[in-house]
Amino acid sequence: MTNGVDASPSLRCPALHFTPPQGWMNDPNGLVYFAGEYHLCYQYYPDDRVWGPMHWGHAVSSDLVHWQHRPVALAPDAQGMCFSGSAIVDWHDNSGLFGGEPGLLAFYTVHRETAGNPDDYVQEQCLAYSRDSGRSWQKYPGNPILPNPGLRDFRDPKVVWHAPSRRWVMALACGQVIRFYLSDDLLDWRLASEFGDGQGAHTEGPWECPDLFELPVEGAAEGEPATRWVLVVGVGAGEQDDFGSFTQYFVGHFDGERFHNENPADGVLMMDEGRDFYAVQTWSDVPDSDGRRLAIAWLNNWLYANRIPEAGWRGTMSFPRELSLEETGEGIRLRQAFAAELGAAGRLSPWLMANSADALTVGNNVLIEQGPSAGHGWLSLQMAPGTILELDLQQAGHMLLRITHDGSTLQLEHWREGRNGDPDFDRRFPHHLTRQLMAGTEIELEWLVDRGSLELLVDGGRYASTHLGVTDPCLQPVVVRLVAGSARLTDGRYHGVIDPLE
Repeated sequence: MTNGVDASPSLRCPALHFTPPQGWMNDPNGLVYFAGEYHLCYQYYPDDRVWGPMHWGHAVSSDLVHWQHRPVALAPDAQGMCFSGSAIVDWHDNSGLFGGEPGLLAFYTVHRETAGNPDDYVQEQCLAYSRDSGRSWQKYPGNPILPNPGLRDFRDPKVVWHAPSRRWVMALACGQVIRFYLSDDLLDWRLASEFGDGQGAHTEGPWECPDLFELPVEGAAEGEPATRWVLVVGVGAGEQDDFGSFTQYFVGHFDGERFHNENPADGVLMMDEGRDFYAVQTWSDVPDSDGRRLAIAWLNNWLYANRIPEAGWRGTMSFPRELSLEETGEGIRLRQAFAAELGAAGRLSPWLMANSADALTVGNNVLIEQGPSAGHGWLSLQMAPGTILELDLQQAGHMLLRITHDGSTLQLEHWREGRNGDPDFDRRFPHHLTRQLMAGTEIELEWLVDRGSLELLVDGGRYASTHLGVTDPCLQPVVVRLVAGSARLTDGRYHGVIDPLE
């Protein structure tokens, strides 16, 4: 995997997570599958390791694990910087740009400062196209395809096909709401509706990076629709907000013009309970024969993103996740799983598990002690009421997760330490988070540790918790220990990835 610049051991490139070749990276955008390749574009500033004039970086993969860097897809010009957006395959040449053949279209926001003032800007929607499977991109000469109607924040177009109405839909972040625009030819767009006033979570920061897709519902009640639509929205960080930026989602119905939330308007569904899972986007045009909705996120938080440790590059993507919907006692909710390709990544190391056939008590408190390695672990266990587990997965105690089971709910407590001398980083990066989650007595825990990050899935992926770290799991063991109560391990495994730089 071509993944950046080697530096000190604690800052070398991740083994399983995508990073830029150099410079700065934030939001994933332009995710599309075509001709056997997954395309991953991203917000990119190649000339510094802090946010700057936005380009679209570009990489491709055939397996979601090994990525090849491509030349920059889009660069700033007289119209402005190239902010986030999406990409699709124009299979039937609806745009008329491909001579009747399929081609790739990228929709992006041009961001143009006025009067040299960063706080005074115009944002408009633009189009680029590729006739050679993404090897080169040309900007549409008729840009912008959607001028700004007078809104301050008007950005991040996500374009999807709505089969029942046989139209294209653009979901667009507009301040504190998402607007939906419609088109027949991908060039001319009209406003249909907006969603978000009084719905879900709002902060001082704007809504960002929308995504819209339909999924089947596992375990759907008889007589209920077999599918639902999901609207994903990033919520920007407010200056006085201690948690920072995060990702929420809505479940409901989309009739081709309007989104209808089927949950209480004031309910907040978190896509990830952690602080470092943002700007989520999914791949378009994954073949029906695959049947997966694949998502990826930027592992960072705008409260400290420009101040995290760097080593010639700054910015990491999550490992791709597979999304599904499931009927629960609380309603229809997302479930997440690491993409199946993770199981084939790298070489495997043995799973170290103590006394798996017997009930474990406090006197026998180390469930797992895995040797130092980046990799993927999973275990299933039955937890008696009053059981407390601690997962020391990274940073030798400076990144600690405690799970307390009371018989019907789980309490997740996450501690993170870390300081680098920058006052804002030292104040905002450390935390002690607590979450209450519904769960039964049979619990599944799944984690992915890598240089710089921890991704945790709980209860079969019903909950996720993702956090940055600053040390190297290839140098430190992973320990899962029983602090109180009793538990019985029923299954488990560990895939350790040998360090590609050794």
